[in-house]
Amino acid sequence: MRDGGSRPGEFWFDLGDVAVVPLVETAQLLIEPAEFFPDIGDDRSPWCFQQPWFDSATGRLVYTIQSFLVSTGETVVLVDACVGAAKPRLRPEFDRQSDDWLRRFTATGITTADVSAVVLTHLHVDHVGWATRADGATWTPVFDRARHYVTGPEFAYWTSTAGTAAMLRTGEYMADSVRPLFERGLLELVEPGAEIHPRVRLVAAPGHTPGNVCVQITGSSGELLLAGDLLHHPVQLVRPDLSTRYCVDPEQATQTRLDLLAHLAESGTPLLPAHFPAPSAGRVVRDGAGYTFEAASDLVRAGQFTWRGRW
Repeated sequence: MRDGGSRPGEFWFDLGDVAVVPLVETAQLLIEPAEFFPDIGDDRSPWCFQQPWFDSATGRLVYTIQSFLVSTGETVVLVDACVGAAKPRLRPEFDRQSDDWLRRFTATGITTADVSAVVLTHLHVDHVGWATRADGATWTPVFDRARHYVTGPEFAYWTSTAGTAAMLRTGEYMADSVRPLFERGLLELVEPGAEIHPRVRLVAAPGHTPGNVCVQITGSSGELLLAGDLLHHPVQLVRPDLSTRYCVDPEQATQTRLDLLAHLAESGTPLLPAHFPAPSAGRVVRDGAGYTFEAASDLVRAGQFTWRGRW
């Protein structure tokens, strides 16, 4: 890994006529390695067990919970929606969180009414929460003028008996974060390769969940793959065969990861996973049976992104 340290302060990614803005909800979530990766083993010598991805004091992996605003000039697309505020969740770090994420959203100069599309890469608890917020005793859409996109296979799974059973570990979040969108006609089921906007296209990435997708962003000066949960931690670059305990189909998740990483290494397209700490984006480079991760510092622009000021 080269140039991988956390970058202080605000920043965003510049693709020419497209800006990609990280909206961090939790900068550092510490995870016991065996929780996500039962087969991770005891070797902590590879580069993925250094800062900013590993906390040596606790021996835990460092995750970030974040979503991404994509500004294409007149259009604003939100990719994923983090955990959300004031929602009862079984993981203590997620339970009844504050509304700090929304304050970071509004600091960009963008209003909720400016967002025309919300892409949910998959329907896990830490990717859907800010789709709704409390309004008295009910949950109402935050982006009530936006179409919300999720793949058909994804929605079918999480509304099935198997999907309901899978939510036992998190708490029932479909009821407060996804079903209100469906009930108000704001949820649109699409194919895994759908084009949401001429600059925003879904890329099928099944395995972690049945309808999981990445999101390809194309700007005038380059591309960026918002990888969602294709990868949770850089250990999956060192060992691409390592899927998580929470993958619905671990073997398919591994094959999807192998295929997409090989493509990214060949094309040089930067990768931006949802859970990598800042600066998050990098290019994958082959290293034996795995990969290293070189920070895409050429795309990083320091400072608070302000929509009205530049775009």
